[in-house]
Amino acid sequence: MRGQLLTAFGAGVASFFSPCILPLLPAYLSMLSGFSAGEITRGDAKVSVKKVMDNAALFVTGFTLAFAGLGAAASGIGALLYDYKYVLMKVFGAAMVLLGAHMTGLLNLNFLNYEKRLSTRGLAQGPAGSFLAGFAFALGWSPCIGPILAVILGMAAASGTAARGVALLAVYSAGLAVPLLAAAALTAKFFSFIARWRGAMRWVEVGAGVVLAAAGVLLFLDKLMIVG
Repeated sequence: MRGQLLTAFGAGVASFFSPCILPLLPAYLSMLSGFSAGEITRGDAKVSVKKVMDNAALFVTGFTLAFAGLGAAASGIGALLYDYKYVLMKVFGAAMVLLGAHMTGLLNLNFLNYEKRLSTRGLAQGPAGSFLAGFAFALGWSPCIGPILAVILGMAAASGTAARGVALLAVYSAGLAVPLLAAAALTAKFFSFIARWRGAMRWVEVGAGVVLAAAGVLLFLDKLMIVG
């Protein structure tokens, strides 16, 4: 189980650094807090870090609950496919290898290059709006993080129990949440660091792709997790 959880956490981190999230992060934090993206990235004195943090935490809570619900649902479906669990593991392992190769640039899967950005128009600011935005984010995941999430959902489906499925998606959410909350807490310092190392972000993506592909190989060989 430990191998599954590490894979799920890494997948969450990889999702954060995808083109769907990292470049749009100032806009997300702006939408949640009410401060402009420019004020947040500059660290303007009028920006309340506490307000940004509080609303980001509610956003995280929203998508964590939604992802956990998806994990439980996937496990329920997986129970119906229990007899095919080892075949499913090989399918999901192969999918992870393909996704990892795409992230490194060794393979170009055109359908993963399409970017559908989350629309949050109509969601009110404030605590309730931040929570609902997180829920909407999870349920409206875009194609460039959707394939990674789909693999984790597939692992949840083959995990055997709802508890394991929920745990996998909760840890995936944690991988996505940790750098997001760091950005909310550090604001200008975080974005300054990202800007300084913008050229290295491509290597971060390559590294994440290598790790994802390696996990896929282990999953295919039934060395990453034991399905019981």
